[in-house]
Amino acid sequence: MSIEDIKIFILVGGFGTRLRSVVDDVPKPMAPINNKPFLAYKIETIREYLPKNQIYLLTHYMSDIIEKFFENDKTVKIIKEDMPMGTGGSFKNAVKLLNLKDNERIMLMNGDTYIKPNYFDFIENSSKEINMMTSMTNDCSRFNTLVIKNNKIVDFKEKTPNVVNKYINIGCYVFNNLNFIKNIPDKCFSLEEKFKDFINLIDIKPYEYKGVFIDIGIPDDYKRLINEKINEK
Repeated sequence: MSIEDIKIFILVGGFGTRLRSVVDDVPKPMAPINNKPFLAYKIETIREYLPKNQIYLLTHYMSDIIEKFFENDKTVKIIKEDMPMGTGGSFKNAVKLLNLKDNERIMLMNGDTYIKPNYFDFIENSSKEINMMTSMTNDCSRFNTLVIKNNKIVDFKEKTPNVVNKYINIGCYVFNNLNFIKNIPDKCFSLEEKFKDFINLIDIKPYEYKGVFIDIGIPDDYKRLINEKINEK
């Protein structure tokens, strides 16, 4: 299977509750950055490396706004969920609806995080069944952290105050096999929680990303992103 055959799933179904004090008329991934939806910027950064790959937006909350914006883009398709399903449930639902085979390759990512990795390099270095993009972060108080040994993720630690300089999961993955997600019986679930539950049975390879990472889920980080020159190559 060539890189062009990899399908890209972007999770954009969340309610964005924490951001509503500053953005309440559009879903979080469509929050305006210099009069342009954040999600449009995110897709542009993907297209720098993967210009022809099919993108699927996994939507729920205010899906109509996302659908309207991308209605003329034939390389972007919508999979709308009737209920909140969580990151894992959303992924599993899309796999089921598209009737994907076990050996299909998927790049899955959050739709509310700003990153500018070399996606081609990430895919080329994704040799395991599950591959996760990680980042060394100074202030980890908002994030679960990762324990990495011998180039393998071996544990997930719950977020706690005053944790610094640890690796975190930044919500971008390459799945080279879909057995793991297909075999989870739940309909609605968190992907990271399932990773944690089955960490002794699965091999998750980390890929370190050293660039800017901004989660726009809170007003302060959203304002920070507005000040970033995010459209620069």
